[in-house]
Amino acid sequence: MSLTKYLHQVKPRDESYVNHVDRIQDLFITETVGARGLAYEREVHKVVKSAKVSGLLAGGRPAPGFSNQGAGDLEATYKGNPFYVEVKLSANEQMGGGSFRYDMATGIFTPVPDKKTGEVKFDPDDLELMLKTAKTKASAINDYIKAARKTEPREFTKHISGVPIKVSYAARDELKAKGLTNKIATNIKMTARFIINHYNKKGVYYIQVGGAGLFYMGKNPFNLDVPALDGEIQVEMGLRFGGGKLFFNTEPERTPARSAGLRLQGRLKTKGKSKYSLDKVEDVEKLFGVK
Repeated sequence: MSLTKYLHQVKPRDESYVNHVDRIQDLFITETVGARGLAYEREVHKVVKSAKVSGLLAGGRPAPGFSNQGAGDLEATYKGNPFYVEVKLSANEQMGGGSFRYDMATGIFTPVPDKKTGEVKFDPDDLELMLKTAKTKASAINDYIKAARKTEPREFTKHISGVPIKVSYAARDELKAKGLTNKIATNIKMTARFIINHYNKKGVYYIQVGGAGLFYMGKNPFNLDVPALDGEIQVEMGLRFGGGKLFFNTEPERTPARSAGLRLQGRLKTKGKSKYSLDKVEDVEKLFGVK
């Protein structure tokens, strides 16, 4: 997919803290991964709807955009009981990525909205999972902020309260040399139990993964012949300094500075394979005992 049409949106700005490559990557993920994910959700919905299983209703057709209503991507029912299914495109599913703000006083991470639309372009489920993993590194971010407050020029840095964060060139190198930057820039891994608890709270106990099939999460309400989910979430997290030319208005000369934002990039990795997949009519029928 060509990215040429997006280049006009990536103009240098003095206060920018996300580099241009990251901005284009965000657009690419939003446009391609999101579209392919919706197409796969619709494929699964069509298959379930087509399957000749008495009592199995596919529910509403997945629509563009993200919903906060709480059920799975597939809101099916079986014999009047909810059969909610989370649908993922692949066993190595991209969860999106983007820039985040962080407030040390509250410990809250907030995704930076799209500059043109003001919208946060994340699936709410994926976003929530990523934010939960990010919180495990709050202590390392706090340590960085506290150390940054002690760097020169103190009259400006002593009030630093979170991210985005602005420090001098020298301070940026000093904090990196102390290992504080690297403590934030890590790959955070959370187990399948973390994923399972998240979806079970919404009443979702099944997950369909493209290329891997159907799995149950936590419990198997319909006693389907599918394996338990085995996998993990990986979130790459780092403090990224932008290239915009900034300064602290010190005397007699201004002090060159840079601003940094927090970047999160998530991925859901599913292990194993199921005998049955909801993207095949014959599998759906066999799964529910149709001969």
